[in-house]
Amino acid sequence: MAERIDFYRSPVDRELLRSLTHRSDVRGLIQSLGILGMYAATTALCLAFFLRQMWIAMGLACYLHAVLMGFLGMEASVHELSHKTPFRSRWLNEFFYGLFAFLTWNNPVHFRESHKRHHQLTVHRGRDKEVVLEPAPFGWMDYLSWFLFDWGKFRMIMAANWTFVRGRDIPDVFHWDPLFAENDPKRARMFLWARLQLLLHLALVVLFLWSGLYVLIFTVTLSYFFATFLSRSCEIVQHIGMRSDVPDWRVTCHTMLFGPIVSFLYWRMNFHIEHHTYAAVPFYNLPRLHGAMAADCPNPVQGHLRGVRKILGLVRRQRREPDWCYVPEMPPGAAPAKMN
Repeated sequence: MAERIDFYRSPVDRELLRSLTHRSDVRGLIQSLGILGMYAATTALCLAFFLRQMWIAMGLACYLHAVLMGFLGMEASVHELSHKTPFRSRWLNEFFYGLFAFLTWNNPVHFRESHKRHHQLTVHRGRDKEVVLEPAPFGWMDYLSWFLFDWGKFRMIMAANWTFVRGRDIPDVFHWDPLFAENDPKRARMFLWARLQLLLHLALVVLFLWSGLYVLIFTVTLSYFFATFLSRSCEIVQHIGMRSDVPDWRVTCHTMLFGPIVSFLYWRMNFHIEHHTYAAVPFYNLPRLHGAMAADCPNPVQGHLRGVRKILGLVRRQRREPDWCYVPEMPPGAAPAKMN
């Protein structure tokens, strides 16, 4: 069992917190079907242009599809569903969790366990392997790849999947060493998922080749690794630039206020301090939780682009000063940051 750290939690009224942890199948379906609907609509658009041999339009549609595809994986959909919070009915949660994981080459057995440890050990060096804070963790080649083919993401996920297919777990997706003990039944399920996922994707590729619908090879099997800039720009505003080894999520996470479109795509994970502090609260209740915690938390950046600019500024300073980390100011009346 992973070590636990005594993190500070901003106080929230018990009755309010109980109401905020209420789960709704309707709200979970609105979000999940909305994301899946966009995936299906852009896939259909790509196919329609392909059949009409409208190559420029098809290329643009494929690019749009890939941009949206980034939010089906661990950056948003898979991430939130791994917490089992969006739906009241467990089977609905697990259905969409498995579906989105399959479409994005994510391993739901692995990610759920890895992400649980990330919450328990958030950015503590040598213990949280999922998020490792290092000065200037990306450069201009990374930026370029995020607009084209995200080689780093492809290598990380596919190398681990191939390892799992072979019945091994080193190297691991996030370099856990290893994530499961050899006698843990979840280890066997992780390998089984990887093998079935690979076989099903290969079967789909063969089907698309046989039918001549070549564009579907991209939209269904490959697009998760292309045009990741929007999902990446959301992902980097979670922890980049913050302090390691601090038991206070207000000092290790960013909360930022995004507009309705990006917030929807991102499953409201821009409320990241709130998500870490009370992980049992479904994503659709995070804005209310933010209001309840606001007096005890740093003032958030307003807007997605402003948030990205802030992170890039932190990265530039860390390149100049590798030992520097951003420590946010608490508002008057807030509890002081718990630094050790």
